[in-house]
Amino acid sequence: MTTNPQGLTADQERTPIRILGISGSLRKGSFNTGLLRAAQDAAPAGVEIVIQEIRDLPFYDRDVEAEGDPAPVVALKSAIRNADSIMFATPEYNWGTSGALKNAIDWASRDRSEGSLMGKPATIIGAGGRAGTARAQMQLHETLGETGTLVMVKPGLQVQAFSPQQFDDNGDLTDEKTKELLARHLEALVRWTIQIARPIEFVRYSCEMDAAAAAD
Repeated sequence: MTTNPQGLTADQERTPIRILGISGSLRKGSFNTGLLRAAQDAAPAGVEIVIQEIRDLPFYDRDVEAEGDPAPVVALKSAIRNADSIMFATPEYNWGTSGALKNAIDWASRDRSEGSLMGKPATIIGAGGRAGTARAQMQLHETLGETGTLVMVKPGLQVQAFSPQQFDDNGDLTDEKTKELLARHLEALVRWTIQIARPIEFVRYSCEMDAAAAAD
């Protein structure tokens, strides 16, 4: 079985790892949405990252839910089910995650069907002030723990967006060192995803990675 430089097998290239990116920031120049775009650029062969928009989600309301999920909610739940794992990018507002992201998780948590948040591999990243959204990420770990989402604890990625300047005016990540850290984090997420979502492939993937490391 041949592998590419990232250690993915030909079979995995035919069946890409699908990662859903969800940003908790709604502004056009969002650093966190920029992190997800950078992750798309850094994705190894055999990995697809799609960013899901949450701007149009209504506030969670059980009366609205009783009448049937609005179209943006249907789209969110479907995107989660169709993904192998999720990458949450959270800002930090007042020591916590954003209301927009919490609202998206509240809607998504109502889905108990196969492929929902329950048992879904995930990771949390974030860009913000001096703490790099550390407190927001801690809060998000608690929330996702309640939903049954299987969050990768380490390695983490907490980007200090302003010191030094990490992003341009469009919210695109420009710092090369942070890009390298993001790429390594993404590689860890791919391993975590395969281990949970595709356990049969994980043994082969691990053996190939060990062989590649021994050859270096």
